[in-house]
Amino acid sequence: MRVIIAFLSLLLLSACSTMKIETDYSPEFAFDTLSTFTVVHKDKEADNTLTTSRIIDAIDDDLTSKGHKAVKRSAPDYYVLFHTDVRSKTKIDTDYQSLGMYPYRYGRGYGYGGRTTATTRVYTYDEGKLIVDIVDPKQNKIIWRGIATDRLKSHDDPEQRRSYINEVITELLKNFPIKKNVR
Repeated sequence: MRVIIAFLSLLLLSACSTMKIETDYSPEFAFDTLSTFTVVHKDKEADNTLTTSRIIDAIDDDLTSKGHKAVKRSAPDYYVLFHTDVRSKTKIDTDYQSLGMYPYRYGRGYGYGGRTTATTRVYTYDEGKLIVDIVDPKQNKIIWRGIATDRLKSHDDPEQRRSYINEVITELLKNFPIKKNVR
């Protein structure tokens, strides 16, 4: 019984989080040489500048907590660029149910005396994507990329929005900079 309760608890906890994180990096790059950065973002006409400012603040906070220093655009070890995208998604679920099942009988299994019905549900939701690129300014090449994808949630106040963005950035930059195993 305890195993079932533990499994259901784990299932409920994992069902609450829809965030998906993907990262990629250049294994040849010496990430231990990075210490200074500049966040670069070009606002588009439809950008929400409140969200953009919160993302920049969250990136600054995360990287400075790791010992990196924000500097002017002319002399960083790396640039941090980010892009956002929101798309409307549709999810279709179909459940099949048999009506009129007979109870289990020894040696005969279940008998189907009824019909099967299908129930289809259509869900529409917004999915947000945040892409963070770490760029080597000397080569002008991406050396690390992180992508966070999540079903967008409604937040009631600016503090909840800021907290959610901080959570996404922390999770996204969790493995940056890359620590190489020394043998």
